[in-house]
Amino acid sequence: MSGRRPGKSTTRQELLDAAREVFADRGVDGATTREIAHRAGVDPAMIAHYFGSKGGLFEAVTALQVDPRDVVAPVLEADPQDAARELLAGLVAVWDAHSAVLAAVLRSATRNKAVAGRMRTFILERAVHPVVSRFSPSADEVDTRAALLASQIAGLALARYVLRWEPLASADADWIVAHVGPAVQAYLTGPLPAPTEGPLP
Repeated sequence: MSGRRPGKSTTRQELLDAAREVFADRGVDGATTREIAHRAGVDPAMIAHYFGSKGGLFEAVTALQVDPRDVVAPVLEADPQDAARELLAGLVAVWDAHSAVLAAVLRSATRNKAVAGRMRTFILERAVHPVVSRFSPSADEVDTRAALLASQIAGLALARYVLRWEPLASADADWIVAHVGPAVQAYLTGPLPAPTEGPLP
């Protein structure tokens, strides 16, 4: 006998818990169903039974019950000078609550185009673009500001939850707001450099 437990009512949740840890450590491409099942203490066939495949399991793990509209709603109601503070405070609160899932998504996005596409949609289209559209001084600059702001947000998440760079990794939300907020505010409402013509020297 293998010693593995047969499928039971808690198996699905045990697989989700184990997969969350393995995906966070290795990303979706580096994780194996055998390792996930071993960590959960069940037969690997249970993954197919409950989720269809490793990809289905990853989808279930990363299906955050978070609506980006709820995160950005307070930001859209804020005064322009408070937009960065509201945005960062809301994002860090959500990220900290789902840090293992976020780490899994970030690791996988660097190696999996499908995951990268979903992350781009979640961050850029559903969270960043509405905020930038609300506060940008110029409608012509919305796409540029959104891309710059998204790069700041994605970089912050990567440094804090995957690379674990200090002091970002252990800083509280107030520290993040104080130190990262000015850059975010500049992308939202500050002047942008004049466009250059031709290649940079």
